[in-house]
Amino acid sequence: MKTVLKPVVSHLLYGALCWVLMWSNTAMALSVLASDIELYTQAKQAYQTKNTAVLQEGIELLKQRRSVLLPYLQYWQLILSMDQVSYPQIQAFLDENNENLLGQRVRELWLKRLGRTQSWEQFLQVRAQMPMYYSLSELANQCFQVQAGVVMDDPEAYVAGKALLFAGKELPADCQGMLEDLQKVDLLDASMLLTLFREAMFANKPNVAKTFAKRSPEVDPSLFKQIDDVVQNPALAIKQHLIKDRGAYGRVLVSYVIQRQARADIMLAQQTLQQYTTVLTAEERQYVQAAIALEAARKHLPEAFQLFQKIDHNLLNTEQWEWYARSALRQQDWSNLIGIIAQMPKPLAEEATWRYWRARALKQKGELLEANALLAKLSQERSFYGWLAEEELGPVLGEPSARFQPSDEEVKQLSKLNTIKRIEALFEGELRYEARLEWLYLLEGLDDPGRLIAAQYAMRKHWYDLAVLAADKTNRTHNFELRYPTPYRDYLQKASRSREIDEAWVYGIIRQESRFMHYAKSAVGAGGLMQVMPATAKWIAKKLAWNTYHDGMLHDIDTNVNLGTYYMRYTLDTFNGQEVMATAAYNAGPSRARKWAANMPLEGAIYAETIPFAETRTYVKKVLANAHMYAPRLGLPAISLRKRLGVVPAKAGVEYSQERIPENASE
Repeated sequence: MKTVLKPVVSHLLYGALCWVLMWSNTAMALSVLASDIELYTQAKQAYQTKNTAVLQEGIELLKQRRSVLLPYLQYWQLILSMDQVSYPQIQAFLDENNENLLGQRVRELWLKRLGRTQSWEQFLQVRAQMPMYYSLSELANQCFQVQAGVVMDDPEAYVAGKALLFAGKELPADCQGMLEDLQKVDLLDASMLLTLFREAMFANKPNVAKTFAKRSPEVDPSLFKQIDDVVQNPALAIKQHLIKDRGAYGRVLVSYVIQRQARADIMLAQQTLQQYTTVLTAEERQYVQAAIALEAARKHLPEAFQLFQKIDHNLLNTEQWEWYARSALRQQDWSNLIGIIAQMPKPLAEEATWRYWRARALKQKGELLEANALLAKLSQERSFYGWLAEEELGPVLGEPSARFQPSDEEVKQLSKLNTIKRIEALFEGELRYEARLEWLYLLEGLDDPGRLIAAQYAMRKHWYDLAVLAADKTNRTHNFELRYPTPYRDYLQKASRSREIDEAWVYGIIRQESRFMHYAKSAVGAGGLMQVMPATAKWIAKKLAWNTYHDGMLHDIDTNVNLGTYYMRYTLDTFNGQEVMATAAYNAGPSRARKWAANMPLEGAIYAETIPFAETRTYVKKVLANAHMYAPRLGLPAISLRKRLGVVPAKAGVEYSQERIPENASE
């Protein structure tokens, strides 16, 4: 039998071998002819399928070409072999890539391996090699860093550990060792575990809450089913008495239900609190009342301020402090606003927002010396409240911010960096996400002039978003031509004139929405320069009788600008020319913008500061600050920021357009 089959088997094996060799030679020939970016793509597929042979082939080819993309392939190879790789191999990669993003990623991978083997001394040595400005991106490594510090009895580790716990992040399995060590040194004691559990539940992060509950000896396993019940249906949990736990953790669940009720109905929440008043301790009732006060303030209810006054201020968190202040600001209660800001935690009170409003409140009370001192310092900051402070104060003598104009030679020298060449290659291959990450890492290591040189380089490459990113990061040395670029002027000027809207406002919207990336697409589907939602685009196209419009046209610059400016004009008409409300409507929808008006006239800056959605609040301030800076750039008449913000009229007596229009909103 063997004698008969042997020639056949040999023939088959020989044929198969020839086929493999032929395929391999063909693949090699194709690879040799491929561009660097094509090799990058093939190698990435090989990495994703763990085909180390093809990945190695790509490495050899890019080595021969001395390609700037080679580090990516070597990085993928290290990922696949991290459990077997030696430190000398890691160090060899770092010697070649010490200053770039991939070098830091490899250090993160190596740190994770060292953390998992509890090699703490080497962990701290490798961490010390990283740039001071580089924050560990891996949550596991943040935990390992704390754990290493606790083992070495570094006092800073306890501070960092507490900050990490209160960050409210969902901790991976690698963080369990840190939690155990923090418990051993009594930083994570029973009181802290309960506090963290309550904070996580109130932040609606039940998985984070469970992490801390599991570490408490006071918790019965049945609690976890109760957590799921109250999260899934708070009202039913109360109605059917599903919260069986009568201890501190069960009372947190009761408090959580009341907080959830407050988001929809303040009165119902207060009734439920009254129902459970004998169940909850005095301090727990205070926590619940603070949560109710927060929701009342976010709903702009006049009683919010009084609700906050009844609470022990030591129990307020950052968000509650801010809304306590906003509840007074909304009522233009300047005396109480001064007192609230004075009691705030110092880091919060030192933020530009509250320095400005403290100064405004002092000015209202006639305390001009202290008010002007605050405004003078704030007026040197290049931001929304800095410009408002400057206008409030008028021209003052102060240390001017320096201006820097990059030279051609400086830009040329930057272009020689391997990181820049790699970003260019990534852009050419339309790998914009990777290019952006490399760019952000590069900027972190540059000073103000370096960032402006980078911005100038990006501008010449028409990488407008990267140029803005770079110019926006400067602290004392600025270049506002680079920070506020004016690409696509022909399109925007034409559309602005056609719609009879302020071109500076249009630029302000686009800079905030897309950073001039015409290909931009948001997670919710908004697209193009002006980030128009598909449903909104179709509604506008119908209004304009564009019978041939389809979603594929959304990223065409001319089409997108016409759609976006039409929507801006419509919202502006809806709100009788009130720009701050129209801007809020562009982000969050007209119905919400209308709802946020008060029963009395409101200064536009107060309206903006008391918008309930953090995203929209920031958006409105940035768009109008952008418009303020764009007007002189475009040669348009100067309008003060305060005048641009205007006054939002009282709800009563003002009729806004009630036509139901699509809400171009991501909230």
